[in-house]
Amino acid sequence: MFINTLGLRSDSVITDYLKRTVNDLPVDLKDKRGQKDGATDAIDRRIVNGKTADDGQYPYQVSLTSLTNGHFCGGSILNTRWILTAAHCLELELLFDVVVGTNVLDVISNVYEVENFTSHPLYNPFDRSYDAGLVKTTTAIVYSTKIQPVTLTPLLPNINTVTVLSGWGSNNVSILDFLNELKALNTTVISETECQNKLLVLDIAPSSTHICTFVEQDGACYYDDGGPITVYNLQFGIISVANCGQSYPDLHTKIGTVFNWIMSII
Repeated sequence: MFINTLGLRSDSVITDYLKRTVNDLPVDLKDKRGQKDGATDAIDRRIVNGKTADDGQYPYQVSLTSLTNGHFCGGSILNTRWILTAAHCLELELLFDVVVGTNVLDVISNVYEVENFTSHPLYNPFDRSYDAGLVKTTTAIVYSTKIQPVTLTPLLPNINTVTVLSGWGSNNVSILDFLNELKALNTTVISETECQNKLLVLDIAPSSTHICTFVEQDGACYYDDGGPITVYNLQFGIISVANCGQSYPDLHTKIGTVFNWIMSII
């Protein structure tokens, strides 16, 4: 299912970390390893009008919520103090909180203040290469059945692998607003060549730090940015460029290209 990426450390850091990928899955997810992130075969193939996530289905999913404008980006729980998101999300707001443990944004009970945040040192805002950021909460996140860390994998899924992305993004390219309920989408990994060809008309080129996914007429949209894209609850990417299901691929930062940096901080 997975292939190696370039630039990874050859020492025991990755080996030790990947031991978690099965044995340390959150308890409530272990019985779903045979499914695609708990999704069913009948999952709607859109976040644009996509399937509403079951309560607690993605316990690693977080909302970055502005103190003035509400939800603006997604993210994922790495441990009790650190959240993974996209670097470009951290350019949007300076004052924000981390919301965990809920699929419904108007039902918020677990809110954590932010101590500090940082972006990958090689992040390029023009092509969104190395589009990864880390957010540290002021206090430790308390785990529950609905609040659990994600497991990162620096390996890439093979082309044609069906993956899952989740978020509160808009369900229409013409509507600049987020949704109240968390949605999920099945989408498929495509090759770099196919991705480049599909994006030519937009004059967008994926960087070497991106992996592309595509499903006709569906995809991530505004406010999904920074959220996780996973296979069997293993996060291999961060939503970076969302094209709102306009028959164009979505671009995601490869965890493998930022893995060493993440591990050096958390």
